Amino acid sequence: MPDEDEKQSAEIIQGPWKKSPNKDDTNLQETINFVDNLTESLIIQMIHTIKENKIDVEKESFVQNMSLIIEMVRATLLKQMSLNTNMIKITDILFEIIFNSDCELKSNIDNLKLTMDKIKEEEDNDSPEMA
Repeated sequence: MPDEDEKQSAEIIQGPWKKSPNKDDTNLQETINFVDNLTESLIIQMIHTIKENKIDVEKESFVQNMSLIIEMVRATLLKQMSLNTNMIKITDILFEIIFNSDCELKSNIDNLKLTMDKIKEEEDNDSPEMA
């Protein structure tokens, strides 16, 4: 019997423990946290300035528009850190529509629709990607 007890104690218990994060994952998370904090700081300052100028920041339309601005600021900062997001794809197409007079508007709008459909498909497939 003693030999059997020794064998059992030598068995390794495998649990659901997470593996230690790899350095690239840690750096990526630190970069994302930095961008999120910087975005928050910038937006708070902007909203305070807007409110000081007697603009109603409580209106639903203002909040909806600010949501888009927040995501665009965040995406812009992430792009500067060499990280890509779906919002960057959308922004790039919007800028092309607005500033590229050589392209047809309909063609650019079709590209935007295709990109949006592709993003929606990726979300439906639960593929991990940054927001």
